[in-house]
Amino acid sequence: MDALDKKTYVIAYADKTVLKISGLQVKGLDTRSLEELLTAKLNTIVRVIGVTGSSLDMDVYGIDPQQLLKDEEGIIAAVSLSQGITATEVAEIAEAKRIMEVGYSELEGKTQTACARERWIRHD
Repeated sequence: MDALDKKTYVIAYADKTVLKISGLQVKGLDTRSLEELLTAKLNTIVRVIGVTGSSLDMDVYGIDPQQLLKDEEGIIAAVSLSQGITATEVAEIAEAKRIMEVGYSELEGKTQTACARERWIRHD
């Protein structure tokens, strides 16, 4: 039995929306300054989870996807203020969806984990 099997896990629900903005030109982005900028604008916690040369993926906590879609222009304008990002004419919120809630009963008895750190610890 490895160390992971001996621990007790707590599963918590996070009120989180995954937000993807596409149609950007991204080069030399400081993700922390973007997170700070959007956290101040949206008055909630924002974490950048993915960056490509033309899009951003972010976790936005405590805001419904519909609220983000209502303020699409304002969010894109705020994002384009961040150094390293230029909004193009086709910039848009490509996706705003709430993460799926999963009940404990659906997880009970499953041994596989999706956490990269835990998979690495189990690696031989």
